[in-house]
Amino acid sequence: MRKVLLLDVKYSLTQILYFGSFCGLMGYASVYLLDKGVSNSLIGVILALVSVISVFTQPALASYADKNKHIELRTIVNIFLIGATALSIVLYLMGSAIPVILCLFVGIATLMTTLQPLLNSLAFVFEKYGIEINYGLGRGLGSAAYALVSLALGYLVEQFGAKQIPLVYIILNAIFILVVYSYVVPKNQKKEIVIENETTNKEEKQLSILEFCKAYKKFMIFVLGVVLVFFTHTIINNFFIQVITPIHGTESSMGIAVFIAAIVELPAMGMFNAIRKKIDCTTLIKISVIMFAVKHGITFLATDMTMIYIAQFTQIAAYAIFIPASVYYVNEIIKKEDVIKGQSMVPMAITGSGILANLIGGMLIDVIGVHSVLMIGMGVSILGAVVVIMAAEKKKIA
Repeated sequence: MRKVLLLDVKYSLTQILYFGSFCGLMGYASVYLLDKGVSNSLIGVILALVSVISVFTQPALASYADKNKHIELRTIVNIFLIGATALSIVLYLMGSAIPVILCLFVGIATLMTTLQPLLNSLAFVFEKYGIEINYGLGRGLGSAAYALVSLALGYLVEQFGAKQIPLVYIILNAIFILVVYSYVVPKNQKKEIVIENETTNKEEKQLSILEFCKAYKKFMIFVLGVVLVFFTHTIINNFFIQVITPIHGTESSMGIAVFIAAIVELPAMGMFNAIRKKIDCTTLIKISVIMFAVKHGITFLATDMTMIYIAQFTQIAAYAIFIPASVYYVNEIIKKEDVIKGQSMVPMAITGSGILANLIGGMLIDVIGVHSVLMIGMGVSILGAVVVIMAAEKKKIA
Protein backbone atom coordinates (compact mmCIF):
# COMPACT_ATOMS: atom_id res chain seq x y z
CA MET A 1 0.00 0.00 0.00
CA ARG A 2 1.15 3.54 -0.69
CA LYS A 3 1.47 6.28 1.90
CA VAL A 4 0.06 9.81 1.63
CA LEU A 5 1.86 12.02 4.16
CA LEU A 6 -0.84 14.69 4.27
CA LEU A 7 -3.46 12.07 5.17
CA ASP A 8 -1.25 10.76 7.98
CA VAL A 9 -0.97 14.34 9.27
CA LYS A 10 -4.72 14.91 9.07
CA TYR A 11 -5.52 11.61 10.78
CA SER A 12 -2.98 12.34 13.51
CA LEU A 13 -4.62 15.72 14.03
CA THR A 14 -8.03 14.07 14.47
CA GLN A 15 -6.57 11.89 17.25
CA ILE A 16 -4.66 14.80 18.84
CA LEU A 17 -7.73 17.03 18.96
CA TYR A 18 -10.11 14.27 20.06
CA PHE A 19 -8.01 13.06 22.96
CA GLY A 20 -6.96 16.55 23.99
CA SER A 21 -10.64 17.44 24.19
CA PHE A 22 -11.51 14.12 25.86
CA CYS A 23 -8.90 14.78 28.56
CA GLY A 24 -10.58 18.02 29.54
CA LEU A 25 -14.04 16.48 29.38
CA MET A 26 -13.60 13.08 31.05
CA GLY A 27 -10.13 13.17 32.61
CA TYR A 28 -11.13 16.21 34.66
CA ALA A 29 -14.83 15.36 35.02
CA SER A 30 -14.50 14.67 38.76
CA VAL A 31 -12.49 17.85 39.33
CA TYR A 32 -15.06 19.94 37.43
CA LEU A 33 -18.15 18.35 38.99
CA LEU A 34 -16.73 18.35 42.53
CA ASP A 35 -16.10 22.08 42.09
CA LYS A 36 -19.78 22.47 41.21
CA GLY A 37 -20.78 20.78 44.47
CA VAL A 38 -21.58 17.32 43.11
CA SER A 39 -20.91 14.34 45.43
CA ASN A 40 -18.72 11.34 44.57
CA SER A 41 -21.78 9.10 44.42
CA LEU A 42 -23.64 11.41 42.05
CA ILE A 43 -20.53 11.83 39.89
CA GLY A 44 -20.42 8.05 39.63
CA VAL A 45 -24.09 7.93 38.65
CA ILE A 46 -23.59 10.61 35.99
CA LEU A 47 -20.53 8.94 34.47
CA ALA A 48 -22.35 5.60 34.58
CA LEU A 49 -25.31 7.17 32.80
CA VAL A 50 -23.00 8.37 30.02
CA SER A 51 -21.65 4.84 29.75
CA VAL A 52 -25.13 3.29 29.64
CA ILE A 53 -26.25 5.58 26.86
CA SER A 54 -23.01 5.10 24.93
CA VAL A 55 -23.29 1.31 25.10
CA PHE A 56 -26.40 1.68 22.93
CA THR A 57 -25.35 4.64 20.80
CA GLN A 58 -21.90 3.28 19.78
CA PRO A 59 -23.13 0.07 18.09
CA ALA A 60 -26.25 1.84 16.77
CA LEU A 61 -24.13 4.51 15.10
CA ALA A 62 -21.73 1.87 13.76
CA SER A 63 -24.66 -0.12 12.36
CA TYR A 64 -26.03 3.04 10.75
CA ALA A 65 -22.64 3.76 9.15
CA ASP A 66 -22.40 0.16 7.90
CA LYS A 67 -25.85 0.29 6.29
CA ASN A 68 -25.69 3.83 4.89
CA LYS A 69 -22.53 3.52 2.86
CA HIS A 70 -23.40 6.55 0.75
CA ILE A 71 -22.98 8.88 3.75
CA GLU A 72 -19.42 10.02 4.46
CA LEU A 73 -17.99 9.10 7.85
CA ARG A 74 -16.55 12.60 8.18
CA THR A 75 -20.08 14.04 7.85
CA ILE A 76 -21.38 11.86 10.68
CA VAL A 77 -18.37 12.72 12.85
CA ASN A 78 -18.82 16.45 12.31
CA ILE A 79 -22.54 16.37 13.14
CA PHE A 80 -21.65 14.92 16.54
CA LEU A 81 -18.77 17.35 17.03
CA ILE A 82 -20.93 20.39 16.25
CA GLY A 83 -23.55 19.19 18.72
CA ALA A 84 -20.94 18.62 21.44
CA THR A 85 -19.35 22.03 20.86
CA ALA A 86 -22.69 23.85 21.02
CA LEU A 87 -23.59 22.15 24.32
CA SER A 88 -20.09 22.88 25.69
CA ILE A 89 -20.53 26.60 25.04
CA VAL A 90 -23.81 26.54 26.96
CA LEU A 91 -22.11 24.64 29.80
CA TYR A 92 -19.27 27.18 29.97
CA LEU A 93 -21.72 30.08 30.19
CA MET A 94 -23.94 28.24 32.69
CA GLY A 95 -24.27 29.38 36.29
CA SER A 96 -24.54 27.04 39.26
CA ALA A 97 -27.78 25.20 38.46
CA ILE A 98 -26.54 21.65 39.11
CA PRO A 99 -29.39 19.75 37.34
CA VAL A 100 -28.85 21.74 34.13
CA ILE A 101 -25.06 21.37 34.38
CA LEU A 102 -25.40 17.60 34.77
CA CYS A 103 -27.77 17.31 31.80
CA LEU A 104 -25.40 19.30 29.60
CA PHE A 105 -22.42 17.26 30.74
CA VAL A 106 -24.21 13.97 29.98
CA GLY A 107 -25.09 15.23 26.50
CA ILE A 108 -21.53 16.35 25.69
CA ALA A 109 -19.88 13.23 27.10
CA THR A 110 -22.29 10.90 25.28
CA LEU A 111 -21.67 12.58 21.92
CA MET A 112 -17.89 12.48 22.35
CA THR A 113 -17.77 8.90 23.64
CA THR A 114 -20.00 7.66 20.81
CA LEU A 115 -17.56 9.06 18.24
CA GLN A 116 -14.58 6.91 19.23
CA PRO A 117 -15.24 3.79 17.08
CA LEU A 118 -15.82 5.98 14.03
CA LEU A 119 -12.45 7.66 14.55
CA ASN A 120 -10.86 4.19 14.59
CA SER A 121 -12.67 3.35 11.34
CA LEU A 122 -11.38 6.56 9.73
CA ALA A 123 -7.90 5.02 9.79
CA PHE A 124 -9.00 2.29 7.38
CA VAL A 125 -11.40 3.99 4.96
CA PHE A 126 -8.74 4.53 2.30
CA GLU A 127 -7.38 0.96 2.38
CA LYS A 128 -9.56 -0.10 -0.56
CA TYR A 129 -7.82 2.58 -2.63
CA GLY A 130 -4.40 1.22 -1.72
CA ILE A 131 -3.62 3.96 0.82
CA GLU A 132 -2.41 3.07 4.31
CA ILE A 133 -2.85 5.37 7.31
CA ASN A 134 -0.49 4.96 10.28
CA TYR A 135 -3.08 4.39 13.01
CA GLY A 136 -0.50 3.68 15.71
CA LEU A 137 1.34 6.97 15.20
CA GLY A 138 -1.89 8.96 15.13
CA ARG A 139 -3.22 7.26 18.27
CA GLY A 140 0.13 7.74 20.01
CA LEU A 141 0.09 11.45 19.24
CA GLY A 142 -3.45 11.50 20.61
CA SER A 143 -2.10 10.13 23.88
CA ALA A 144 0.66 12.75 23.85
CA ALA A 145 -2.01 15.44 23.41
CA TYR A 146 -3.95 13.94 26.33
CA ALA A 147 -0.75 14.10 28.39
CA LEU A 148 0.01 17.72 27.57
CA VAL A 149 -3.58 18.88 28.10
CA SER A 150 -3.68 17.05 31.44
CA LEU A 151 -0.43 18.65 32.58
CA ALA A 152 -1.62 22.11 31.51
CA LEU A 153 -5.05 21.67 33.10
CA GLY A 154 -3.54 20.60 36.42
CA TYR A 155 -1.84 23.98 36.74
CA LEU A 156 -4.68 25.90 35.08
CA VAL A 157 -7.22 24.60 37.60
CA GLU A 158 -4.99 25.44 40.56
CA GLN A 159 -4.42 28.98 39.25
CA PHE A 160 -7.80 29.90 37.75
CA GLY A 161 -10.29 27.34 39.05
CA ALA A 162 -12.23 24.46 37.49
CA LYS A 163 -14.66 26.78 35.67
CA GLN A 164 -12.14 27.11 32.82
CA ILE A 165 -12.15 23.37 32.01
CA PRO A 166 -15.00 23.47 29.40
CA LEU A 167 -13.18 26.24 27.53
CA VAL A 168 -10.43 23.73 26.67
CA TYR A 169 -12.72 21.31 24.86
CA ILE A 170 -14.66 24.09 23.18
CA ILE A 171 -11.50 25.39 21.50
CA LEU A 172 -10.15 21.94 20.60
CA ASN A 173 -13.49 20.71 19.18
CA ALA A 174 -13.85 23.82 17.03
CA ILE A 175 -10.48 23.06 15.40
CA PHE A 176 -11.39 19.36 15.25
CA ILE A 177 -14.44 20.12 13.09
CA LEU A 178 -12.27 21.90 10.50
CA VAL A 179 -9.74 19.06 10.37
CA VAL A 180 -12.39 16.36 9.89
CA TYR A 181 -14.02 18.42 7.14
CA SER A 182 -10.69 18.50 5.28
CA TYR A 183 -10.10 14.75 5.61
CA VAL A 184 -9.94 13.82 1.91
CA VAL A 185 -7.13 12.71 -0.39
CA PRO A 186 -5.25 15.79 -1.70
CA LYS A 187 -6.05 16.81 -5.29
CA ASN A 188 -2.43 16.38 -6.29
CA GLN A 189 -2.98 12.65 -5.79
CA LYS A 190 -4.84 12.82 -9.16
CA LYS A 191 -8.28 12.14 -7.77
CA GLU A 192 -10.10 13.25 -4.68
CA ILE A 193 -11.49 10.38 -2.67
CA VAL A 194 -14.26 11.15 -0.25
CA ILE A 195 -14.82 9.10 2.86
CA GLU A 196 -17.44 6.66 1.78
CA ASN A 197 -17.71 2.95 1.19
CA GLU A 198 -17.61 1.63 -2.34
CA THR A 199 -20.93 0.55 -3.74
CA THR A 200 -20.92 -2.81 -5.43
CA ASN A 201 -23.38 -4.68 -7.59
CA LYS A 202 -23.45 -7.49 -5.08
CA GLU A 203 -25.68 -6.83 -2.09
CA GLU A 204 -24.05 -7.85 1.17
CA LYS A 205 -26.29 -8.94 4.01
CA GLN A 206 -25.89 -6.66 6.98
CA LEU A 207 -25.99 -8.37 10.36
CA SER A 208 -28.04 -6.89 13.18
CA ILE A 209 -26.26 -6.41 16.51
CA LEU A 210 -27.83 -9.63 17.86
CA GLU A 211 -26.85 -11.56 14.73
CA PHE A 212 -23.32 -10.16 15.02
CA CYS A 213 -23.03 -11.44 18.60
CA LYS A 214 -24.21 -14.92 17.53
CA ALA A 215 -21.84 -15.00 14.53
CA TYR A 216 -18.77 -13.98 16.56
CA LYS A 217 -19.30 -15.79 19.89
CA LYS A 218 -15.65 -16.09 20.90
CA PHE A 219 -15.06 -12.45 20.05
CA MET A 220 -17.93 -11.49 22.37
CA ILE A 221 -16.26 -13.45 25.20
CA PHE A 222 -13.14 -11.42 24.44
CA VAL A 223 -15.29 -8.27 24.70
CA LEU A 224 -16.55 -9.41 28.13
CA GLY A 225 -12.94 -9.81 29.27
CA VAL A 226 -12.20 -6.27 28.10
CA VAL A 227 -15.07 -5.00 30.28
CA LEU A 228 -13.46 -6.63 33.33
CA VAL A 229 -9.93 -5.44 32.50
CA PHE A 230 -11.06 -1.84 32.14
CA PHE A 231 -13.13 -1.80 35.34
CA THR A 232 -10.30 -0.62 37.57
CA HIS A 233 -8.72 1.40 34.77
CA THR A 234 -11.93 3.43 34.58
CA ILE A 235 -12.19 3.89 38.34
CA ILE A 236 -8.60 5.16 38.55
CA ASN A 237 -9.02 7.53 35.60
CA ASN A 238 -12.40 8.97 36.56
CA PHE A 239 -11.76 9.18 40.31
CA PHE A 240 -8.03 9.90 40.14
CA ILE A 241 -8.14 12.91 42.43
CA GLN A 242 -9.91 10.76 45.04
CA VAL A 243 -7.32 7.98 44.56
CA ILE A 244 -4.31 10.23 45.19
CA THR A 245 -5.70 12.59 47.85
CA PRO A 246 -5.16 10.06 50.72
CA ILE A 247 -1.47 9.83 49.76
CA HIS A 248 -1.07 13.63 49.65
CA GLY A 249 -1.68 14.08 45.92
CA THR A 250 -2.90 17.42 44.50
CA GLU A 251 -4.36 18.62 41.19
CA SER A 252 -0.81 19.39 40.02
CA SER A 253 0.51 15.95 40.92
CA MET A 254 -2.55 14.44 39.26
CA GLY A 255 -1.64 16.35 36.12
CA ILE A 256 1.92 15.01 36.28
CA ALA A 257 0.72 11.43 36.84
CA VAL A 258 -1.70 11.54 33.93
CA PHE A 259 1.01 13.18 31.81
CA ILE A 260 3.39 10.28 32.51
CA ALA A 261 0.82 7.63 31.58
CA ALA A 262 -0.21 9.40 28.41
CA ILE A 263 3.23 10.49 27.19
CA VAL A 264 4.72 6.98 27.43
CA GLU A 265 1.97 5.83 25.06
CA LEU A 266 3.50 7.86 22.23
CA PRO A 267 6.62 5.73 21.57
CA ALA A 268 4.70 2.45 21.99
CA MET A 269 1.87 3.49 19.70
CA GLY A 270 4.12 5.35 17.28
CA MET A 271 6.24 2.24 16.78
CA PHE A 272 3.28 -0.13 16.77
CA ASN A 273 3.41 -0.84 13.03
CA ALA A 274 6.98 -2.06 13.43
CA ILE A 275 6.16 -4.01 16.59
CA ARG A 276 3.20 -5.88 15.06
CA LYS A 277 5.38 -7.09 12.19
CA LYS A 278 7.45 -9.00 14.75
CA ILE A 279 4.78 -9.94 17.30
CA ASP A 280 1.21 -10.79 16.29
CA CYS A 281 -1.65 -8.70 17.66
CA THR A 282 -3.11 -11.57 19.68
CA THR A 283 0.13 -11.97 21.66
CA LEU A 284 0.39 -8.21 22.13
CA ILE A 285 -3.13 -8.10 23.55
CA LYS A 286 -2.28 -10.86 26.03
CA ILE A 287 0.84 -8.99 27.17
CA SER A 288 -1.12 -5.77 27.57
CA VAL A 289 -3.87 -7.21 29.81
CA ILE A 290 -1.22 -8.74 32.09
CA MET A 291 0.41 -5.31 32.38
CA PHE A 292 -2.97 -3.76 33.20
CA ALA A 293 -3.17 -6.08 36.21
CA VAL A 294 0.39 -5.11 37.22
CA LYS A 295 -0.46 -1.42 36.96
CA HIS A 296 -3.60 -1.78 39.06
CA GLY A 297 -1.70 -3.79 41.66
CA ILE A 298 0.96 -1.10 42.05
CA THR A 299 -1.72 1.59 42.33
CA PHE A 300 -3.48 -0.40 45.07
CA LEU A 301 -0.20 -0.78 46.99
CA ALA A 302 0.91 2.86 46.51
CA THR A 303 1.79 4.79 49.65
CA ASP A 304 3.06 7.94 47.93
CA MET A 305 3.01 9.70 44.58
CA THR A 306 6.29 8.09 43.51
CA MET A 307 4.59 4.69 43.40
CA ILE A 308 1.68 6.23 41.50
CA TYR A 309 4.14 7.62 38.95
CA ILE A 310 5.71 4.15 38.59
CA ALA A 311 2.26 2.62 38.08
CA GLN A 312 1.48 5.23 35.45
CA PHE A 313 4.70 4.43 33.60
CA THR A 314 3.58 0.82 33.10
CA GLN A 315 0.96 2.24 30.75
CA ILE A 316 3.63 1.85 28.05
CA ALA A 317 2.94 -1.90 27.89
CA ALA A 318 -0.72 -1.85 28.96
CA TYR A 319 -3.11 0.66 27.42
CA ALA A 320 -0.50 1.84 24.89
CA ILE A 321 -0.27 -1.64 23.39
CA PHE A 322 -3.87 -2.77 23.89
CA ILE A 323 -5.58 0.06 22.00
CA PRO A 324 -3.78 -0.19 18.64
CA ALA A 325 -3.52 -4.00 18.93
CA SER A 326 -7.26 -4.31 19.47
CA VAL A 327 -8.04 -2.10 16.46
CA TYR A 328 -5.87 -4.20 14.13
CA TYR A 329 -7.09 -7.41 15.81
CA VAL A 330 -10.71 -6.54 14.98
CA ASN A 331 -9.74 -5.76 11.41
CA GLU A 332 -8.10 -9.18 11.14
CA ILE A 333 -10.81 -11.43 12.58
CA ILE A 334 -14.04 -9.65 11.60
CA LYS A 335 -15.40 -9.83 8.04
CA LYS A 336 -15.11 -6.60 6.07
CA GLU A 337 -18.87 -6.06 5.83
CA ASP A 338 -19.12 -6.20 9.65
CA VAL A 339 -15.90 -4.39 10.52
CA ILE A 340 -17.43 -1.07 11.66
CA LYS A 341 -19.69 -2.99 14.05
CA GLY A 342 -16.63 -4.91 15.18
CA GLN A 343 -14.67 -1.71 15.72
CA SER A 344 -17.53 -0.42 17.88
CA MET A 345 -17.44 -3.44 20.20
CA VAL A 346 -14.13 -2.78 22.00
CA PRO A 347 -14.95 0.91 22.71
CA MET A 348 -18.41 -0.30 23.74
CA ALA A 349 -16.79 -2.79 26.13
CA ILE A 350 -14.61 -0.05 27.61
CA THR A 351 -17.69 2.15 27.89
CA GLY A 352 -19.64 -0.74 29.41
CA SER A 353 -16.99 -1.15 32.09
CA GLY A 354 -17.63 2.50 32.86
CA ILE A 355 -21.22 1.69 33.77
CA LEU A 356 -20.03 -0.64 36.52
CA ALA A 357 -16.90 1.28 37.48
CA ASN A 358 -18.52 4.70 37.73
CA LEU A 359 -21.76 3.65 39.37
CA ILE A 360 -20.35 1.08 41.78
CA GLY A 361 -17.00 2.82 42.22
CA GLY A 362 -18.41 6.22 43.13
CA MET A 363 -20.78 4.75 45.70
CA LEU A 364 -18.19 2.38 47.19
CA ILE A 365 -15.64 5.17 47.56
CA ASP A 366 -18.16 7.01 49.76
CA VAL A 367 -19.06 3.84 51.72
CA ILE A 368 -15.87 1.74 52.13
CA GLY A 369 -13.12 4.08 50.94
CA VAL A 370 -10.91 4.26 47.90
CA HIS A 371 -8.31 1.73 49.14
CA SER A 372 -10.87 -1.06 49.43
CA VAL A 373 -12.31 -0.17 46.03
CA LEU A 374 -8.84 -0.46 44.47
CA MET A 375 -8.38 -3.87 46.09
CA ILE A 376 -11.66 -5.13 44.58
CA GLY A 377 -10.72 -3.61 41.24
CA MET A 378 -7.37 -5.36 41.21
CA GLY A 379 -9.11 -8.73 41.55
CA VAL A 380 -11.53 -7.91 38.74
CA SER A 381 -8.61 -6.83 36.54
CA ILE A 382 -6.83 -10.16 37.04
CA LEU A 383 -10.03 -12.07 36.21
CA GLY A 384 -10.50 -9.99 33.06
CA ALA A 385 -6.93 -10.66 31.95
CA VAL A 386 -7.56 -14.41 32.24
CA VAL A 387 -10.76 -14.18 30.16
CA VAL A 388 -9.07 -12.11 27.41
CA ILE A 389 -6.09 -14.47 27.23
CA MET A 390 -8.40 -17.49 26.86
CA ALA A 391 -10.69 -15.85 24.28
CA ALA A 392 -8.17 -14.08 22.01
CA GLU A 393 -7.99 -15.72 18.57
CA LYS A 394 -5.17 -15.99 16.05
CA LYS A 395 -7.07 -17.32 13.06
CA LYS A 396 -7.97 -14.69 10.48
CA ILE A 397 -11.29 -14.65 8.70
CA ALA A 398 -10.96 -14.14 4.97
